[in-house]
Amino acid sequence: TCPCSLLSLVGPGDRRGRGSHKVTPSDTQRLLSTYECLARTTGNMLDAAQSGHWDKLVDLERHCAHLVARMSALESDDPLPEALRSPKAQMLRKVLADDAAIRNLTEPWLQQLGNMLGANRHEQRLLRSYGPPRDG
Repeated sequence: TCPCSLLSLVGPGDRRGRGSHKVTPSDTQRLLSTYECLARTTGNMLDAAQSGHWDKLVDLERHCAHLVARMSALESDDPLPEALRSPKAQMLRKVLADDAAIRNLTEPWLQQLGNMLGANRHEQRLLRSYGPPRDG
C-alpha cells in the first residue's frame, strides 16, 4: 500500500505516456499529488537511512520506483501552468536533497559491506586452497 494514500488518484487508464493525450486539470493534479507523495517518500527514506532501518529503506525505494513510473505515465510535453511550476520545482529540489543525503549515509555502509564480502571471499579461497584449520 502507498504510505501517502495518493496512488488511488492514478488509475490504470492514466498510463498514456508522455505527450500522447490532452492534459486535463485532473491530470495535472494527479501529477502534482504524485510528486508530493514522492517528496514524502524520500523524506521517509532519509529517516529510515538515518535510523539504520535498511529493510524499510529498501521497501521505500521500491515504492519510490513505483511513483516515478506513475509520474512518467502522467507527464506531458505540455508545460505546467505558471502557478504550479514553483511547487513542482520545490518538491524536485527536496527529492534531490533527500537523495544526496541518503547516498551520504548509505555509501559508507555499502563500502563496509563490500569489504566484509570481499574478506569472506578471500577466506573461502584460502579454505578451498589449504583446507580448514587443524586443531592442535
